[in-house]
Amino acid sequence: MSRPRVSVGGHRPRTDPWAVGCALLVAVLPLLLALTVLRPRTVVGGLAAVGVAVLAAVIGWVAVASRPSNRGSVPWVPLALTCTALADVAAQVVERGTGTIHSVSVPDLLRLAGIAALAGMLLLPRLGGSRLPRASLQSLLDGAAALVVALLVTYQSGVARLLEERGHDLLDRVLWMAYPVLDAVVIGLGAWRVVVGGRVRGPALLGLLAACCWLGADVGRLVLVSSGTDSPWPRVAHLVGMLLLALVPWTRVAPGDRDRGRRSGHGPWRMTLNVLPFTAPALVELAAWQRGVDVHPGPGLVVWGVLLVLTTVRTRVLALDADRAWAAVRSQARRSEALAVHSSDAVAVVDGTGLLTSDSRTLTELLGRPATGGVSLPHLLTAIGVAPDQVTAALQQAQRDPGAPVELELLGGSGTTGPVWLGGRAVDLRHDPDVAGIVVSVYDITARKLAERELAHQAFYDGLTGLANRSLFLAHTEQALRRAGRTGSPPVVLCLDLDGFKDVNDSIGHLAGDDLLCTVAERLRGVVRAADTVARLGGDEFAVLVDDTTGGVPAAAALAQRLLEVISAPVDLGGHTVAVAASIGIVVAEPEATPLSLFRDADIAMYRAKAAGRAQWVVFDLGMRTAALQRIELERELAGALAAGQLRLAYQPVVDLRTEQVTGFEALLRWQHPTLGAVGPERFVPVAEDSGEIVAIGRWVLSQATATAARWQRAHPGTPLSMAVNVSARQLVGGTLLQHVAEALATSGLAPSALVLEVTETALVTDPDAVAERLAELRALGVRLALDDFGTGYSSLSYLRQFDVDVLKIDRSFVTLLDGSPDDAAIVHGLVQLGRTLRLEVVAEGVETTGQRDRLRAEHCDSAQGWLFSPALEEADAELLLLGRPHPVALPQA
Repeated sequence: MSRPRVSVGGHRPRTDPWAVGCALLVAVLPLLLALTVLRPRTVVGGLAAVGVAVLAAVIGWVAVASRPSNRGSVPWVPLALTCTALADVAAQVVERGTGTIHSVSVPDLLRLAGIAALAGMLLLPRLGGSRLPRASLQSLLDGAAALVVALLVTYQSGVARLLEERGHDLLDRVLWMAYPVLDAVVIGLGAWRVVVGGRVRGPALLGLLAACCWLGADVGRLVLVSSGTDSPWPRVAHLVGMLLLALVPWTRVAPGDRDRGRRSGHGPWRMTLNVLPFTAPALVELAAWQRGVDVHPGPGLVVWGVLLVLTTVRTRVLALDADRAWAAVRSQARRSEALAVHSSDAVAVVDGTGLLTSDSRTLTELLGRPATGGVSLPHLLTAIGVAPDQVTAALQQAQRDPGAPVELELLGGSGTTGPVWLGGRAVDLRHDPDVAGIVVSVYDITARKLAERELAHQAFYDGLTGLANRSLFLAHTEQALRRAGRTGSPPVVLCLDLDGFKDVNDSIGHLAGDDLLCTVAERLRGVVRAADTVARLGGDEFAVLVDDTTGGVPAAAALAQRLLEVISAPVDLGGHTVAVAASIGIVVAEPEATPLSLFRDADIAMYRAKAAGRAQWVVFDLGMRTAALQRIELERELAGALAAGQLRLAYQPVVDLRTEQVTGFEALLRWQHPTLGAVGPERFVPVAEDSGEIVAIGRWVLSQATATAARWQRAHPGTPLSMAVNVSARQLVGGTLLQHVAEALATSGLAPSALVLEVTETALVTDPDAVAERLAELRALGVRLALDDFGTGYSSLSYLRQFDVDVLKIDRSFVTLLDGSPDDAAIVHGLVQLGRTLRLEVVAEGVETTGQRDRLRAEHCDSAQGWLFSPALEEADAELLLLGRPHPVALPQA
């Protein structure tokens, strides 16, 4: 005993209901047809026939409901099948009720309705294909031809006389004769559909076969009725026709068939259909002659004339279709030609060897020489300098993959005309009978390629000097590092920054500065090897990459020295002879170096060279990187020091040398970091200047110092008191110092004459004109100006004339000379006498011994400050001096 099938997971396998339904139909339909044949006159046979008819109608409606392509249109086939099935059901009812089916009744009307529905389907301009021009007219002409032929055959057959002799009345005779005539009309309507476009189509063929089955059934029934006999086969033919018709909604038309349906189609099938009806009268006459019947010629002549008219009309329709098709072809050809002429593409068709298969007017216009059939395309393109090998290689590549486009980029041109580029594509269409060759389309892309070259040059080269830019320099450095990994010869990078370039720009102008940069670029090119890279990184900063050198640091130092020499040579700029120097940083690549690390280290060494006095070269070492990192950390911490309250002011007193009474204070900035500890001003002030933090810090210093001085003045009204505040070069050059000073004076209430702003000689030469203007504005407020560290910077008597100051401060380095020889002390004597001559107050800094004090008194120096009198004090301790009380001794700041 077999066991039931169980699917994985314990569930019974699912069954497809469509498969079950199809299996039942396959099993039931032959059985019903067999019963119809074997038991024709019984109730079982009648019900079997009705069952087949009903199933055919159901099959048609199921197709309409289940196939989306059949939705939205009139269901002609299911309607025809439904009417026919209802006619068969009604016929069985009438036959069982009256015992006869040979009189006109409801079944006949339903049957005629089914034939009309089928004819309506065939009259539509679309059936299993695409819409065709004048399809309905063509169908009507074919149907009319079939009608007149069917009438002729029926009239000449003598069936009507037999029916009359059998006792049938006129209505019965007309009805029985109408069935085969209408079937013939349906066949005529469907014949054109079957062979339209020269191709037999599934839906129309099924409909035509179904109509033939119905015609056979109706003719057989007519013969049987006229002869008084009976047979089941006409009914079987009728049911088979219904089943064939039920399959029409289930058929599909392939996309290729839809495309072919758009052709006008004047093939042999359509021409045969056009003249086939003419054979009907002759065939009728031949059949009558064989039977020995004398047939009257009138009906045949009438049918012949009607068919002649119909054929003439249809022939004219076919001719119009042909004219329209040829007009469309010619219009498309003219349109294609016009598009080709006015297109920038030159198109040619060549064979497998590169020979043109026809003339190409567009290629002639592009090349300026005849492009006629039979000429070699590779040879033709040599007219613009394109090598034949380029064209041959492109054609061979296209032939390796037929139908796939191959992009073309052909380089030509000459030394006189410059480069020429052709772009385009080649497609091998030799398999296409309409083309039968390789289609090559080309167009001029020279302007685009030149633009791309220019953009590439702008992306990697400096626009002013023509040197490599930063991006290209880094790319070449990366390549040099890769080669060094194979050769063992590390590359060397030198960073150069011009010293004095800003003075040239400011004094002569930016155009002269640009000329100077171009001259320096040319000199750098002349010193390095051709394999080395010279780049302009921006502004007056350059870099040199020495690739694949075995000389190491000595060779790099020798190159740097040569660079310094050629750069320092005088340059004539529009009649102005100028000379600049350079600071150079050198770094030799380590195994783990990267382009960015090399550039960074060379830059660090270059700034070390600037700090060491400029016009020299410095080789990078790891200590420089550590110092740079520390400086970066210091800059990062300094950015938040003011907001965190880590900055404070200390006050060093200024005393009158004659009385040693305190006459003022100098506010000194101090930074106490929570982890770094006490950071000296010599460390963080330059960092603040470079980062720009000095502006905000300087504003805070002004506010705190003036507020403290004003409070002390109010607390000790009888004591003359001044407050000195250091001003940086960045503050002087900026546009906010005047506002900050005025704001501090207004907020504190301090008299402007009590405020002394100290500036260094280095700050004065940063931008002399701007500084002079700013100092004049400050003096207009009433504040006093002091020249700090006099003699240590760019000392010049012209500065004392150009910058109107009130106080001259002698640097501590000169004060220490007072303990030495008389010659050394003479320098201080000269400085004091200079100040007195210019009627300036002279203040000596850094007085630490009584001997220095006594010598300064002897020179009639006005004031002094230093550890001999007091170190820098906290605010509370400094105020004790004003009260005449002793103060704690403060430790010196680092």
